[in-house]
Amino acid sequence: MKKTLLAVAIPAVFFANSASAVEILKSDEALVDFYGQLRTEVKKLDGKDVTLNAGSSRAGVQAQYAVTDSVDIFGKVEFGLNYNTASEDYTMKNRLHFAGVDTDFGKFSFGRQWVVADDIYGADYSYFFGGTALRYSTLSGARHDSLIKYNYEGENFIVAGNVGLAEDDTNQELAELYVASSLGDFNFHIGGGVNRDKTFDVDGETADIENTYYEGTVEYTFGPALIGFTYYNAELKNKGTGATIDEDGFSLAGTYSWADNATAYAGYEYVEQESKVLDTDGDGKVFYVGTDYHFNSWSRIYVEYAYADGDTLGYTNKGSDSFVGVASADGESSFAVGARVYW
Repeated sequence: MKKTLLAVAIPAVFFANSASAVEILKSDEALVDFYGQLRTEVKKLDGKDVTLNAGSSRAGVQAQYAVTDSVDIFGKVEFGLNYNTASEDYTMKNRLHFAGVDTDFGKFSFGRQWVVADDIYGADYSYFFGGTALRYSTLSGARHDSLIKYNYEGENFIVAGNVGLAEDDTNQELAELYVASSLGDFNFHIGGGVNRDKTFDVDGETADIENTYYEGTVEYTFGPALIGFTYYNAELKNKGTGATIDEDGFSLAGTYSWADNATAYAGYEYVEQESKVLDTDGDGKVFYVGTDYHFNSWSRIYVEYAYADGDTLGYTNKGSDSFVGVASADGESSFAVGARVYW
């Protein structure tokens, strides 16, 4: 479950697992942690058998050292366990690998990282099935191997941006800029980016695909409840053929803390698409509802139901048997149960 409150939106919560992480080194000048998550999830998708897998378990090491009173250097390396449905086996892959410097003028980080749009996220509080109307990750998958990221946190605002190095087109081109702030019980952020892949494979041929996106999110907290709304506008374009897919995404979601250690959540997402060149339209709708329960600071369980309907447009990548932006559901119901243990 992602949070988009201002307090956790941009600083990337560098030591997010510190409460349960294993301290390798701790002094006045240095902190090194070994952290991780063991995840297990059971899913029942419409028309498919029940599956049981590791749910993207991960582990890593993060370090931060004080150089002066106003300058810290930091780094993180993280590996994840992923289940490949095609080969039906597990693979260990590098998820994150970056280093940086934290100064009075902001935080700079360099390497394999989540993009700023994913740090910011939007009004999706689900564990499994939400996020369909957040249109920034269509090409990038929310991560870049050679990313330069900058975050500046002011008294009541945050400015964040990043640039992804193309490196002779071995990586995607990427640029983003976001601003976040708060006023009373309201938190909001606006921003957008451009993501381009010049070597994307469409039907066995190389294509130049570009995703341009903008968003605005507002959240309101009242007592134990939170409600959020996100609007996304995006254009997915094949620059070679001129074919475009214009997208409007709407996310309305909320949470309610029904106990000190438990939160219920629900959301509705709608994506409307139009392609004049392809002479076709599409729309997708998702409704989800669920709850989590925290046994303590290092373990939790969660259960979620989702209903999906509609077809979304995109470009099918035949070469790698994957896709960009394509999805189809015909009144499908899905269920999932998950558990996590942190250290």
